[in-house]
Amino acid sequence: MIPATPQGVWDKMRDQLVPLLGAALHIEITDTWSSHYEDWFKELEVQSFRESLRYNSEELQAILREENVLFLFIVSNEIPEGVILGYPVKSESDAVFYFDTFAIRRRGKGIGRIVLRSIIEWAEMSGFKAIDLDTEAMNEIGIPLQKFYEDFGFVVQRIDDDGNIKMRLVL
Repeated sequence: MIPATPQGVWDKMRDQLVPLLGAALHIEITDTWSSHYEDWFKELEVQSFRESLRYNSEELQAILREENVLFLFIVSNEIPEGVILGYPVKSESDAVFYFDTFAIRRRGKGIGRIVLRSIIEWAEMSGFKAIDLDTEAMNEIGIPLQKFYEDFGFVVQRIDDDGNIKMRLVL
């Protein structure tokens, strides 16, 4: 059997999300910066992250100037329903993908689980050996983030004094 291409991962993710978000759904992957994408990113970021965790425009633009950045939007009826931002970790000797930003507009429908399974599959197919992320035990609206990631096999690497949890999934 020929393995699916990384693009096939996004097609499969889209097919799984259509029953939840509607047929007008599309996956938009970009490597360019625009005010349009910034608006979408900020809209989802405001809904999902407290102010101290949000990026400013300059920080986002700096990340997008790096190589091999995954900047992906889940869009339905021209409304951003989710965003993924991640990139390879430069300081690691193994190929590690840093899962930087993950925000979903509609919670409690299983959308996040579908997306995270797709990211894991994409990372494996892309040759990454691990996925790293930073999270917290529970966010300010009560979503148990640490447990969510642990359910996918992520393991706590370190808990910082400020409550930030560094996690890794070995692929």
